[in-house]
Amino acid sequence: MSNFINGAKWAASHQASVDSILDGSPGCDPRPVSARGSSFYNRDRWTARTLFAKMIESLQYGNTMSSDMVRDAVYAANSTSVHNPEIVVAATPDRVPMWLARASAGGNYHEAWHTEWSCRRNLSFGEVFTPLQERWAMLPEAAWVSCLGAVLTWGNIIEDIRIERLGCVKYPGAPDKMADLQDLILRMESEGREASEHRGLPTNDDMAVVMGSFRDLGLGYQTDRQLAVLEDYKTRSPAGWKLVTEGPLRPLLDASIALGPKADLDHWWLAMEVVAVLWTLGQQPQPQPQPQDGGEGGEGPPSPPQDGGEGESKPQPKPAFHLFKVGDRAKPKTGPYRGQVVEVTFAGLPDADGRQSLKFAVVED
Repeated sequence: MSNFINGAKWAASHQASVDSILDGSPGCDPRPVSARGSSFYNRDRWTARTLFAKMIESLQYGNTMSSDMVRDAVYAANSTSVHNPEIVVAATPDRVPMWLARASAGGNYHEAWHTEWSCRRNLSFGEVFTPLQERWAMLPEAAWVSCLGAVLTWGNIIEDIRIERLGCVKYPGAPDKMADLQDLILRMESEGREASEHRGLPTNDDMAVVMGSFRDLGLGYQTDRQLAVLEDYKTRSPAGWKLVTEGPLRPLLDASIALGPKADLDHWWLAMEVVAVLWTLGQQPQPQPQPQDGGEGGEGPPSPPQDGGEGESKPQPKPAFHLFKVGDRAKPKTGPYRGQVVEVTFAGLPDADGRQSLKFAVVED
């Protein structure tokens, strides 16, 4: 029996693989699936992830945590749209080894499960403000300014744990293929680390072990490669391993494993708690690089969903209006503040035309 299959025929099966999941899932419209490039991604309207991206942007305009900031970020997230949602999987060679075929099928499932369970709906101010406010109080505001990017990374990790555990329970034929996908990811990560060490590049083994241990224990696969990697984590960073398995991250790992099908925001609240723990312990929960304008995760196997397409940066048009930040001053020529010097106290996110919602205070002489 051949250990290879025809790559073109296998690529032609991706659409049916995704359709088999989405056709029976309420609210999941069919979407095209194509094999091209070298990465997996799912282009769709990920409103919860966009909320955090908009909060980061709002901080850059000088805003602080407030009902105005969150309400504005929720509005901006709900205003986003994706006119051509699609799933893209990495192109296959002409002859595909059976293990890689199974891993690519796992990638199809992973992307389809994001569509099935990850948050694409409109958000409400009421459901996000209190959880955000409660967790914001865990750290000084200046810390969140530097840590919100890490929340995106940890939110992605925890959401992958959630959807893959849900998918492996709901779809009985999936676990073996998902285990092959995880083995592929682990092999690529090992090769990447070895290449970095060979070139003399610095590596942060403690944080790499914390993130890897949290993810891999959360996913729960039990292949020979996975078990060997878990043993390697213990050797590479005993402190990082204990932080996840015995320390303050353990209850957050357990909570991540227990997330249900309707908990499409809870991974963000857990991500904020993880980041708060790491910062409090003196760790720097630096985010992994996030692709711009697009798809999932760069090279190789699937990583968590992003907001757009294939990762090519597009030139941004020059805003039609001047963009203000908190603290900027101006003297309006019209309106109730005409002729007075005012200072911006809240600078909303610009819309597609560059208009902002602004609040002012009159500057007294």
